[in-house]
Amino acid sequence: AVARASGMSSAEDPDVLADALGAVNVADDAPTSPSVRFVDGASTPIEDEPADDAERDALEAFRARLAKDGVEIPSTLSANGGEPGVCLRFLRARKLKVEKALKMLRDCLAWREANDVDAILDEPLDLEEFKSNARMYPASYHGRDVLGRPVYIERTGSAKFADLVKKLGHDGFVKMHLRAMEYQSRVLLPSASADAGRLVSKMCNVIDVGELSLYDTVSHSEVLAVLREIAQIDQDYYPENLGVTLVVAAPWSFTAAWSVVKVFLDAKTATKFKVLGPGKAGVEKLTKVLGEGKVPAFLGGTCVCAGGCVCCDPRTGETADVLTTGQVEYARFAVERSGTRS
Repeated sequence: AVARASGMSSAEDPDVLADALGAVNVADDAPTSPSVRFVDGASTPIEDEPADDAERDALEAFRARLAKDGVEIPSTLSANGGEPGVCLRFLRARKLKVEKALKMLRDCLAWREANDVDAILDEPLDLEEFKSNARMYPASYHGRDVLGRPVYIERTGSAKFADLVKKLGHDGFVKMHLRAMEYQSRVLLPSASADAGRLVSKMCNVIDVGELSLYDTVSHSEVLAVLREIAQIDQDYYPENLGVTLVVAAPWSFTAAWSVVKVFLDAKTATKFKVLGPGKAGVEKLTKVLGEGKVPAFLGGTCVCAGGCVCCDPRTGETADVLTTGQVEYARFAVERSGTRS
């Protein structure tokens, strides 16, 4: 991958980092207490820039086609990276092929309109249901990594996917995911960019599969159907959002499960999944990405957040409020956001 023209070195580029975890040696410069602010439409976003002449030419041609066809980019898509960021994300996802990128963007805009995605963050959040779902799907945002990227940690192995899909229904589970994706692209990433003073455009995901049940996950047709749709949505409508997904504590069954799940992903996305080795070596690699003191204790690190690093953290157990600090920020944002639109 080519480092951005904004001054990001090749060692800092998310794709390079994903391909060379063992060689990474960067300082822990991520904010210790990052703020979360809603910046969608409320401030001027830090804009993305072409990385080279090829991207610059493609961007010019793409903009010309948008103007000719009267295609407008909504602020909900440009909250992070601005208008050039939207264009470049779709162009990069289609290897700078203007016509293919244009079709991808048109399809995305049509999908967002058909599913009223722009309004999803305005919908009220039922706090008790959110807590109930969190118990079944233990995950949380957990600060930022050494590159300033928002970190999402999920205890996939402990998630009760089949039960949650049954509770929410197929569409309800997908909508829960969409709400999280919009929160990432319109809140977490723009806030990370504002705090870093440079564009931060991708997420860092940490997936703990230590207690993964192959039967409970990939042998249920309804779970597979949801996972398949979510993977397709992320690839088609949220391009270039993922920096890296670090898979930790993988049991022997993960190989079989991954062979099933991987078929849902395009080749580029699949390469961003990195399985870390067990023991001290794996923890050291995870520390290089997340930063000193930021690896949860249940993953072999030293971080023990007061409200848990994830919901129902194995080290803290279920807290009185159930939710972690990251989940509380998400819930508070949703409540306050919906309140302003009532």
